[in-house]
Amino acid sequence: MSKTINIYYVRHGETYFNAKNMIQGQCDAPLTPNGLSVAKTMAEKLKSIKFDAGYSSDLRRAVTTLDIIADDNLPKYHLKEFREFGFGVYEGDSGVGFWDMMETKYNFKVNEIPFTEKYKYLYHEVDNPTAEKLDDFKTRLLKGFDHIIDEAKKHDQKNILLVGHGITIHAIIELISKEEFKGMVPNSSVTKIIHENNEFKIEYVGRLD
Repeated sequence: MSKTINIYYVRHGETYFNAKNMIQGQCDAPLTPNGLSVAKTMAEKLKSIKFDAGYSSDLRRAVTTLDIIADDNLPKYHLKEFREFGFGVYEGDSGVGFWDMMETKYNFKVNEIPFTEKYKYLYHEVDNPTAEKLDDFKTRLLKGFDHIIDEAKKHDQKNILLVGHGITIHAIIELISKEEFKGMVPNSSVTKIIHENNEFKIEYVGRLD
């Protein structure tokens, strides 16, 4: 029988860019005092789980959150594959009215397409050549996720802590389960993904309780 692997996928704590509703992909603001506090609260909620390994993206806000939640002696790995989506020229801009602007510019409706599909409109070879292409984003996420599963199987690990970002969490859910959840998961919330018999199951999404 295949071993069960539990992945607890936590979104990083609130940053100053989150608090000010600014676009934050691969730019990297620090956690606010509230972000630090809520991350510590999540650490308390997860302390009964014996984690075998801890992973995060290599962006500061995810690394900080992992350090808050994980025990000091837990092996920790920071992988670029789990970085947030790259917004290119829009990094650091105000998020107010951003998607309204994008809908008008590229003639689509956010509420009529899957959550992650709207990000394909960010890359433009003239207007925004430094943005990440959606297919590249999905490919690197799956590469990182496959690595975690392979390592867990190799080292007989059961419980994995992974700290990442809002868009990455939604993208992984869509990629591995074909399920879709509208709206962004809250900062410091946890999403539980179970891997068993070479299949994934989403146990819950974006929990703070």
